[in-house]
Amino acid sequence: MKKSFGKKLGLAMLTAVTAIGLAACGNSSSSSDSNKTSDGKQEITFWTFNDAHAKFWKEAATSWNKTHKQKIKLKANVLPFDQENQKLTVALNSGTGAPDMVDVELGQGAIQLKSDNPPYYPLNSALKPYMDVLVKSRLDNFKKNGNYYGLDYHVGTTVTYYNTEILEKAGVNYKDIKTWDDYVAAGKQVKAKTGKWMNEVESSALFQMDAMIAQQKSDYIKNNKATLTNEATVNALTELQNWIYKDKIARVAVGNSLDNDQFFAEMNKGNVASVTMPSWYMERMADHMPKLKGKIAIAPMPVFKDGDYRSAGGGGTGTMVTNQAANKKLTAKFVVWGKASKKQAVKIWEDLGFDPVRYDVWKEPVMKEDNKYTQYFGKDIFDTFVQLEDQVTSTTKTAKISPTLNDYLLKNTLPSTILKDKMTAKSALEKANEALNK
Repeated sequence: MKKSFGKKLGLAMLTAVTAIGLAACGNSSSSSDSNKTSDGKQEITFWTFNDAHAKFWKEAATSWNKTHKQKIKLKANVLPFDQENQKLTVALNSGTGAPDMVDVELGQGAIQLKSDNPPYYPLNSALKPYMDVLVKSRLDNFKKNGNYYGLDYHVGTTVTYYNTEILEKAGVNYKDIKTWDDYVAAGKQVKAKTGKWMNEVESSALFQMDAMIAQQKSDYIKNNKATLTNEATVNALTELQNWIYKDKIARVAVGNSLDNDQFFAEMNKGNVASVTMPSWYMERMADHMPKLKGKIAIAPMPVFKDGDYRSAGGGGTGTMVTNQAANKKLTAKFVVWGKASKKQAVKIWEDLGFDPVRYDVWKEPVMKEDNKYTQYFGKDIFDTFVQLEDQVTSTTKTAKISPTLNDYLLKNTLPSTILKDKMTAKSALEKANEALNK
């Protein structure tokens, strides 16, 4: 699953998006009879930045045609992430050239939905039959003025993945780790007895920090203002910094991220005892860390204190219907059916390795059936996810300030606290808060 990227495009897109509201109405006269094939199928164009997503939707179209009267022909186009965002911005801004449906990463969605007239078609009507079985926090990430404009692939339940082989050599039982203090104590034991790192800390992404803030039922944005000096945010960044420089149980992640080939190789070699990431990280492990098959336990996150959540929602990509779609209503029905119908929700798990937004299927026996993920992690994966379903808040919320805030944290705050021990977390966050709220 693509993670929250695209920071470099933030300022460019923010300047371009001001005209999107006008462009949104540019194709309002599109006819539902346009873009029909010679055999009467409705052609639907789709843009994505992920090959697996393209394959998923092509197969969804085949399944749709078996059970629906109005047939469709899907034309999928896979583009590099930055290129997709650039082309999409130009198309939405000009009012022409956009696809019928498109994958939009969570951070980019915040930018594109800042207009009072977003250039997308609301999914409310198509979503109505499924609302009772969908995780609402994931819908809210793509909500504006009462309208839902995107449907995510997954909840992104954040958990801690433990290398049980390393822990057993160190005499540590991961089930005894309940708090972050327990985690640090276990990390010191692992380092002393095996020489392995308990974790590595990302300096070019915010998945760890976001989850640790959200689990404290907090955020670093309120009323579109940065609130980086709140206790939860200071706690999270201080903890990450301490792992490296005080407790010495971690180091800066190889490649500066937990989601790149360099770190995958590091984990695969058995040099890191654990990692805390969203559920979509299962796909990364199964595909890139074959040596760890059968050695990884999935557990709830440790907490700072009693009452904290033991999970949070991480990452996200919404599939959205543009206002330039030839048949908006049909495309919206297809998008929602493709992710929210029971059979398709199961396919999201089987084919993509995600925890689907339709949470009632989490308890279905089919989620324990043999596939590459149950073979790798065992068949009790969703037993853990079910325990955490009511604790999975959205990650720190998206707002107009989000791209600017994220960019500042990655360029200034993390380098001064994670890459180098130059400032305390509190001081660095105070500096960031002042700069962002000027």
